Amino acid sequence: MSTAPAGAEGSLGTPMAFAPPGGAGRPPGRPRKPELQAAVLDAAAALLTEGGVAACSIDAVSRRSGIGKPAIYRRWPHRTALAIEAFARHLARGAPLLDTGHAEEDLTEAFVRLADLYRGPDGAVFAQLLAAAVLEPGAAVLLRERFFTPRRDHLRILWEHGVRAGQLNSDVDPADAIDALFGGGVLRLLTGGGALDPAAARRLARTVLHGLTAR
Repeated sequence: MSTAPAGAEGSLGTPMAFAPPGGAGRPPGRPRKPELQAAVLDAAAALLTEGGVAACSIDAVSRRSGIGKPAIYRRWPHRTALAIEAFARHLARGAPLLDTGHAEEDLTEAFVRLADLYRGPDGAVFAQLLAAAVLEPGAAVLLRERFFTPRRDHLRILWEHGVRAGQLNSDVDPADAIDALFGGGVLRLLTGGGALDPAAARRLARTVLHGLTAR
């Protein structure tokens, strides 16, 4: 079984989808695929938090997770693919999207949770992944498919529930609403143009949504 060729972390491809962790109490031995993927993604997420994308090398993830590099390369052909998938999984856990039946509040809380995470190390990692999307061939496609699209799909569902409940304006395109709400937070993150503490994030979200809420 050979390792990936030199420079493999710099060439881009499509990572395999994450599967949830396997059950506890399994006898020692070769880990099953879900257990392997969970161990690798957990290790990658920890390294991203500690040192950003630069710290999330395949070598470092292999050492942290105890999973051999050949097994990692079979699923993630390079650092960027692994970092994007690990970050998406980490954000899904840290800023889950809730659907309580109150669309405006659910969308507000989704933005507040995300902004709160972006105020810490996750914000720096996100900025680094955006930079990779500009500088590395193919990284933008990975970031869109593995990070932005799944989250936008869930946000669109929240929006559509609000429209059906008469809480949100049916004349507003959901994609425009999502961009207006979350785009402001990303701009502040990247430019440092104002606070995004929970109170400020909630105020920004409600400023956007007030004009989109059904009267």
